[in-house]
Amino acid sequence: MARFRIRTKEGQEITFASHEVFAEFVRSGELSPEDVVYDAETREWSPARTHPVVLQIELEPEEAARAAGAGEPDADFGAASTDDEGLEAIKASAPVEAIDLELALTPEEEAAAFVAKMEAERATERGLQEDVPWLRVENSSSGVAEELGVPRAPRRPPQREPWGRELSPRSEAPAAMPAARKRREPSRGRRYAPLAILGLAAAAAAVYFGPDLLAPAMGGGTEPGTDNAAEPPPPPPAIADTEESLRARARERFLTSTQTALRNLPPVPDIWLRGSYLAAPSEYPRVPEVWQLYLETIRDVRAGDDERYRQAYLRALDEARVEGGARTLRLTSAVTAFQGAGAPRAAHWERVEAVATAALRGHDALVSAEGTIMYQPATGPSLSADPVIEAVGRSPEAQALLNQVLDVILRELHAEDGPGEVRNVREWVWDGFLEAVTS
Repeated sequence: MARFRIRTKEGQEITFASHEVFAEFVRSGELSPEDVVYDAETREWSPARTHPVVLQIELEPEEAARAAGAGEPDADFGAASTDDEGLEAIKASAPVEAIDLELALTPEEEAAAFVAKMEAERATERGLQEDVPWLRVENSSSGVAEELGVPRAPRRPPQREPWGRELSPRSEAPAAMPAARKRREPSRGRRYAPLAILGLAAAAAAVYFGPDLLAPAMGGGTEPGTDNAAEPPPPPPAIADTEESLRARARERFLTSTQTALRNLPPVPDIWLRGSYLAAPSEYPRVPEVWQLYLETIRDVRAGDDERYRQAYLRALDEARVEGGARTLRLTSAVTAFQGAGAPRAAHWERVEAVATAALRGHDALVSAEGTIMYQPATGPSLSADPVIEAVGRSPEAQALLNQVLDVILRELHAEDGPGEVRNVREWVWDGFLEAVTS
């Protein structure tokens, strides 16, 4: 028993076997606000624009979107801010090599100044080694150079002046430097500045970025780039992985696809089988066009039954997340069972084709006899010879042809499981198929 029924403003009716099929139809946009919806549970007709079930189905995507939006984090949340003060502090700690300019000195003055400077630098090195143990080196700056992999330059033997005083490297410089001004060499204490900068930068990075920055290097066994966060579990399947659930879902989708294929069938014109049509059928070309459309549509739908069910079952397997060899076995078994239960469907399609064929053949016969059959309305100045059909043959042969055409058509209409009346033909095509599938 179908739960929902839709009646369009043109008078067409569409039925739905379940709430899921009806919901999919509403989401497709085919339902018009002017359509009237009947719910078998409440036994009431209501316009689509105010029907509670239709409104609930239309609001479901908006509620899902709001729920998804509420769970999304703010795009600005957790954005790293720049600590300008910390960076300025690191920059301030870096020594800037000053360029001192001094007046040119005599060789004796330069030698005395160089000795005094060497003593000051040795005192600075001793104080720095006592304050920072890890900066102690042997043999002055030569040990640092060796530890850093810098080749040590060979020492030059001291040069002596004629009167016996040693010439220091400093005393030789003025000959090669400009006489006015020169650039002072950086002191040996400043050679430790790069190491101090590196230490301060590492400490600042650990404070700014946190201890996790150095965690991969300290672990030793973790591969770089490995994401240790656990992946969220996949969502549950849409339907249960049982044969009953799979076939029920496949049947719903099969019925929906078949109903879509039959949706373009128009109602049979009301003029069909009335006296005016029987007397002059060529004036109503719409009648054979409609019956030809019925015949072609039914044959196409009947030929595609197996493939539509196969696609419906494949989608059900996707919703149940059935993979591998089980997927192929279940599909083969389901399609075989569907084909084995095809007798009721085939019988219904044959009844529809028989009605359409009788209507088309009767139309051709009436066209060939046009002019021999008169239209006599039941009401008017003269009494109709046949007030039921309002048509009568001008000769016994014409009357016999008319009776034969009507007998063939009415026998198909009023046969068992037939539509009965002309106005029921369109709904009968779908209702008979639905009963054949669900019974």
